[in-house]
Amino acid sequence: MTSYQEVFERKEVKYRLDAARRHAMLTALEGRMAVDDYGTTSIVSRYFDTPDRALIERSLDKPLYKEKLRVRSYGIPGEDDQVFVELKKKYQGIVYKRRVGCSYAAARVYMGGMPYEQACRELPLPDSILAEASLSPRSLQIAREIDAFKERYTPLRASMVTICDRTAYAPLAIGGEGEAADVPSTLRITFDENVAYRDLFEEALIARASHRRPPVGFGMPRPLLPADEAIMEVKCAGPFPLWLVDALDGCEAYPSSFSKYGAAYQASMRKAS
Repeated sequence: MTSYQEVFERKEVKYRLDAARRHAMLTALEGRMAVDDYGTTSIVSRYFDTPDRALIERSLDKPLYKEKLRVRSYGIPGEDDQVFVELKKKYQGIVYKRRVGCSYAAARVYMGGMPYEQACRELPLPDSILAEASLSPRSLQIAREIDAFKERYTPLRASMVTICDRTAYAPLAIGGEGEAADVPSTLRITFDENVAYRDLFEEALIARASHRRPPVGFGMPRPLLPADEAIMEVKCAGPFPLWLVDALDGCEAYPSSFSKYGAAYQASMRKAS
């Protein structure tokens, strides 16, 4: 058994919210959902792509099926911190996510070409339970699926980093005071703020062209959204409850196809043109 969820299959719908709509949605959650045990966390995602960025180009065409590979951490990771190598697929609106957890050092050498099992054994997580989980039969199977993806799109390079501050809401605890019966147990709602990005391809070009030192601001994240906007994501294994549908209608919040990697890529292309 692992101490984290390795496999996800659910509907994920995103909404771009201004301050007023965000407040309205938070009001609708009162008495039904509460901030989970992690509170607000900084999420850093490093996306991998081909040298011509074929993966994100295809994703922006909105095909029925698309897939991405990323390394995700909660906060800026140290070498021994746990990160997740995630294979994310989407087919007809349903998201399928497969991931393995390992040390940041192991993830870096794994993405650089070292076999996953070898990377985890040579650069294990300090926590013995997490280290054992990284080498569980399920994790090794998922690593083989990630290997197949890597082989299919070789060569892969670190393409883009996205950063955000995420606050996640979960149903009130079962049996807890004020528990609402009309909240599915699988429902999760997150709010992402301060969404920013770094274009790693651009940074590599600048670094090669800078014989002495990179320009001021090199490597600093750039904002993707206005300061008062947030991305709300509703994640659920089944249909949305009626109260949630009513809340979305009431504040005129409509689904958005917003992708952090896609938006960062488009912003970078506009900057370069």
